[in-house]
Amino acid sequence: MRAIPLVATLLGAGCGGQQAMLQTAPLLFSGAPAQTATTKAGLLSIDIRWSWSPPVVGYDASEMTITDQTGAAVTGLALTIVPWMPAHGHSASVAPTVSETSPGVYVAAPLDFYMSGSWQLLTTITGSIDDTAQPSVEIP
Repeated sequence: MRAIPLVATLLGAGCGGQQAMLQTAPLLFSGAPAQTATTKAGLLSIDIRWSWSPPVVGYDASEMTITDQTGAAVTGLALTIVPWMPAHGHSASVAPTVSETSPGVYVAAPLDFYMSGSWQLLTTITGSIDDTAQPSVEIP
């Protein structure tokens, strides 16, 4: 009979992270990129800016400026982004929507960083160039 409360307690504990505040991130991005990632094939460069700087536990958003090897903006791409926490082997429960807001500039929101720790943005890029990237971020 004692196993049921223990199981319920363990299930309720999850990965032990803090509960995210469900606050919508502002879609405002400014300043220098927080980081620059290169795609796996080395064909594209991705400058990343965060709506909360630095990113926080809860809903965030990112702006990704994608350029080719000559520095030209790459337009018309489709991006699929999965926020992934490698240390715990799980993704976020909310899939972000990605839209191109100006030539070569893509915004992903919401990014559900529901607990602190190291997160990766598993990014699949399709269109005129097919490639992948795994930019990472530390959520305090």
